[in-house]
Amino acid sequence: HLHWFYWESYWTFLTGFALFTAIYLFQANTFLIDARVHAWTAAPAIACALAFLVVFWLVYDAICRVLDNGSQAVAGALVAALAIFASWLACSLFAGRAAFVLVGAMMAASMSANVFFWIIPGQRKVIAQMKAGEPVDPAHGRRAKQRSVHNTYFTLPVLAAMLSNHYAFLHGASGNWLVLVIVMAAGAL
Repeated sequence: HLHWFYWESYWTFLTGFALFTAIYLFQANTFLIDARVHAWTAAPAIACALAFLVVFWLVYDAICRVLDNGSQAVAGALVAALAIFASWLACSLFAGRAAFVLVGAMMAASMSANVFFWIIPGQRKVIAQMKAGEPVDPAHGRRAKQRSVHNTYFTLPVLAAMLSNHYAFLHGASGNWLVLVIVMAAGAL
């Protein structure tokens, strides 16, 4: 079961990233950049978009690591604040349509990174400990559970962010970052 689980995650990320690259990065002047929002050239806009994916993961992962044994409510609140800030920043830098997809992509990338860096490796360590007759370290299960719960709460906000491109009144409005936050919050709730 785990074999198919992680490949589903990885293929979803890889195909989504390929689609994001083909539409938004290769055609940055058309879809990523809106000079009315932020006037810049394609290369820095592309670099910034890619940085969103990496920096969100690094900050998110740091929050989870620091609060591994701490309050999960505090971790959840900090992750929500991070997503809100990223939504505001993306909508301040990119075309609305691209900003919404970028926020969804950064959360989706974090979901796959959770599977790749925490859930599957933790499961492998637990299975190896069980096969060796060693006591199982509960930290692996605790970390995997934390990341799995986050992935569950990320799922509908990611879907909402991705589907929002079909509704220009969502990403085209002034204050679109707030619309994005509300739509994602509704999905998480």
